[in-house]
Amino acid sequence: MSKKTIIKGTLILTIAGIATKFLGFYNRIFLTRTIGVKEIGVYQLVFPLYILAFSISCSGLATALTKHISYFLGQNKHRSMNRISRFCFLLSIGASLIVCSFIYLFSEFLCTNILKNSDCIPLLRTIIIAIPFVALKAGINAFFVGVDKPGFQGITNFFEQIARIGTGMFLAHIWASDRLDAKLAVIAVVTGEIAATFLSAIFFIVNKNKYMPIVKNTDKSNDNATGIVKPYIMDAVPITTNNLMLTLFSSLETILIPAMLYYYYMNSDKSMEIYGIITGIVIPFLLFPATITTSLSTMLLPAVSYARAKSNISLIVEAIKKSLMFCFVLGLLSWGFYMIFGKALCIFTFKNEYAGVLLQKISFLCPFIYISGNMSAILNGMGKAFGNLMINVAGLVVRIIITVTLVPTYGITAYFLGMTLSYILLDVCMLVMAFRSLNEKPYIQSQKNHFSM
Repeated sequence: MSKKTIIKGTLILTIAGIATKFLGFYNRIFLTRTIGVKEIGVYQLVFPLYILAFSISCSGLATALTKHISYFLGQNKHRSMNRISRFCFLLSIGASLIVCSFIYLFSEFLCTNILKNSDCIPLLRTIIIAIPFVALKAGINAFFVGVDKPGFQGITNFFEQIARIGTGMFLAHIWASDRLDAKLAVIAVVTGEIAATFLSAIFFIVNKNKYMPIVKNTDKSNDNATGIVKPYIMDAVPITTNNLMLTLFSSLETILIPAMLYYYYMNSDKSMEIYGIITGIVIPFLLFPATITTSLSTMLLPAVSYARAKSNISLIVEAIKKSLMFCFVLGLLSWGFYMIFGKALCIFTFKNEYAGVLLQKISFLCPFIYISGNMSAILNGMGKAFGNLMINVAGLVVRIIITVTLVPTYGITAYFLGMTLSYILLDVCMLVMAFRSLNEKPYIQSQKNHFSM
């Protein structure tokens, strides 16, 4: 992929992402004022298991699909593109159905013994309905990103937010006030994902005559199914393992935060409220500018994979340096903005001054957060998924240790300290790994052998 292609794709995803984020913030404001901060905390509590199901069934498979589609496109192996896409779709849907069935059957045990909140049982059973639809949507979007058509992903994400907000407002209108709790938010999530999946499928069906020339069976090379699937599995497994382990550690962290805050405040409602403020207000504000860097990282993975197929090391180096500079500058600007306007912003949007205080305290992390996201995509594109996994796990372990040892004594300030040390560790280790990998002499040849299996 050329620099122009990367910039174009990033702009498309950024525009769609910003519009989607604005809708997402409107939805959070609506939910906070409708069901309250405490219910937001309960709603956020089921998300680790939801993300876990997503990580197992489709996250790694979709990421690997984008990488292989872009690589095969660079090699003009159209038949391979077609076959690997169908394999990914079927595998994702099958895995999602198995995972969802397991979670549904053991939902009572998971909520009672893991989440420590029995109110989450109906929420978990409802939200996992969305996973098979999410799996199909992720595969379709991954394919379109791989063939340099990222606009489809942006449109479906935007439509998903529209459907989610519409569902929430409709339910809030017809339900009695005593029923306005976390169930409203969960049902809205499921409805939004189903609607977005149908839109993705329609896009794929309607446009297949236009885009299927890219994947027609015109080439005769690498037509062996095993030779196509094996390298894909070799990439999908470590990426899935990466996402799965990160989700497991993140889930542990998510469960520990309200528990450790309880020891600090000695009040379950207060600890859940603070947890809701952090996950429902502060973190979303921090990640809002990351819409741009997320779009960039989405395009960097196929770009790096494409450059690797062409043995173009200079393009990979340029992608690393320029993305680092962009993320750092954007992070500094975001930090300054939140330091000046953070409190007023939270008061105006969420009617919560304390959220603004916390946002000002933690906003200095913006550059580190944005850099780590892009470097993670670059490492995956370079075939360093396992190393990326180890680095991310190490960062999460640091946060968990500090959460367990210091949060009960020093409260949320200790958690912010854990985040700081974690992201500094992530950024330094990722940069060292990326540039060391480029200096390895067997690097390019090993990548060629990997895809030629």
